[in-house]
Amino acid sequence: MVEFVVMTNNTKISTKLKLLLMKVLAFLFAILFAQDLSAQKPIFIRVYDLKGNKIARGRVLSATDTSLQLKGLTMSIPVRNIGSIRTKHSAGNNVLIGSIVGTCTIGIPFAIAGVDYASGEDDAAAAVVGVITGSVAGAVIGAATIPLKKSKLYLIDGNPEKWKTFRSAIPAQEPGEAPLGPQ
Repeated sequence: MVEFVVMTNNTKISTKLKLLLMKVLAFLFAILFAQDLSAQKPIFIRVYDLKGNKIARGRVLSATDTSLQLKGLTMSIPVRNIGSIRTKHSAGNNVLIGSIVGTCTIGIPFAIAGVDYASGEDDAAAAVVGVITGSVAGAVIGAATIPLKKSKLYLIDGNPEKWKTFRSAIPAQEPGEAPLGPQ
């Protein structure tokens, strides 16, 4: 960590550093959330078998007339084994990501605020309070974003006609490529 040593009025300098850090964090998060990242990656899906058990999850690599291939899977999934497909991550993912972001954005400033720059000692309790407060607040905000998720459910039931509907609805594998659906 960078330490500034100034002989006069340490309290004003540490307050200015805290304020600067908070402004930088706010600016970085504004940039992060302003980006449209969905156009840069293939669609994420969760695949369920005919009994409703999740059998795979991941990004679509290819979708042929008879099978589905996801990135990271060595074998393809036959259409006759697919009961349903849900797009996007589960709701718990929103809560987890919100909790992580809240922990970082609130926990770090609390930890910095707990440092007494005059004596060089730190107060670990401030960091713990920041981490707990941040994770709870982030989880609540993540849970609040669940209705905005707009996840879609495609019932396939091993039916090739329903599979064609899904294939025509999913976007291209990479930006600028042709859709994966029927040509």
